[in-house]
Amino acid sequence: MNNWIIILPIVAFAAIILAGLGIRYLLSKPDLQRRLEGIRGDAAMTMEERLKLPFVDRVILPMLDSIGGKMKQFSKQAATDQLQRQLVQAGLYPRMTTSRFEGVRWLSGLGMMIVGAFYLPLPSYLNPYIGAVVKLPEINPVDVDGLALFFGSFFLGYYLPVLVVRRRVGERQGIIRRALPSSIDLISVGAEAGMGFDQVLNYVRRRTKGPLSDEFGATLNEIRLGKSRIEALNNLVYRTGLDDMKVFVGAVVQSFQLGTSIVETLRIQADSIRVKQRQRAQEQAMKAPVKMLIPLVFFIFPALLVVILGPAAIMIFTSDMGR
Repeated sequence: MNNWIIILPIVAFAAIILAGLGIRYLLSKPDLQRRLEGIRGDAAMTMEERLKLPFVDRVILPMLDSIGGKMKQFSKQAATDQLQRQLVQAGLYPRMTTSRFEGVRWLSGLGMMIVGAFYLPLPSYLNPYIGAVVKLPEINPVDVDGLALFFGSFFLGYYLPVLVVRRRVGERQGIIRRALPSSIDLISVGAEAGMGFDQVLNYVRRRTKGPLSDEFGATLNEIRLGKSRIEALNNLVYRTGLDDMKVFVGAVVQSFQLGTSIVETLRIQADSIRVKQRQRAQEQAMKAPVKMLIPLVFFIFPALLVVILGPAAIMIFTSDMGR
């Protein structure tokens, strides 16, 4: 009997048990938690209103909250704060909280572990058909290789969502960084026309689209809700995580505190950010030859040698010199 016949039912049984425990936890909440949910506005919805919600909001997100809430207690507070900062900078918060994201990580890890378990019977099935082309390595599930496959698959699935969030943060910051100089120019023009700072931000929010426009809208909402302008601008720096935005907000806050002209400050900041962007572009251009070296050596030069020297080598070997 093959070992995978034993290990696959065990993995399937463990997955069913974990799913059952999660459903049981969702259906049997403590009285204190029910009272707290009753205080929140979303708990005041009737059953018909809840059934009208999408499947993700009705089932998936509560399940992720329950799983992540249990697992988040094993994480350090510093790691949780860093994760929340990344979620905010990626534009996923507050829909994707740290608890939900922790649930996503655990489900992703378990899913990759199940995928690794389904790999075990593939070599015995596919090698008779594709063995002449490529032979898949056979792994014993109770050996060191099998344990490495299971735990490696779990950690790959566990850290894969983090890599996705970091990539999204980088892309979003790049969009904001490219749109920042032109937005500052619009703010400067509006300030020269006699508009207030809040009015200028609202004007830029309405005239532009993208993550920076959304962040300006969130800043205006915080100001309308009673936060001071300086605190709202500092939160803007926290949500974007950009040094250029930090310098811009610092100059604007200093202009507010000292009572200097904000128009000149904005014009200087726009020019400074454009100079930094030009320097970044020059830096990337300087790195291009080094990055092109590896594909040139391993892919392009061998092909050129085959094309150039191939006919000459054939003529040499077919002539009298090659005999």
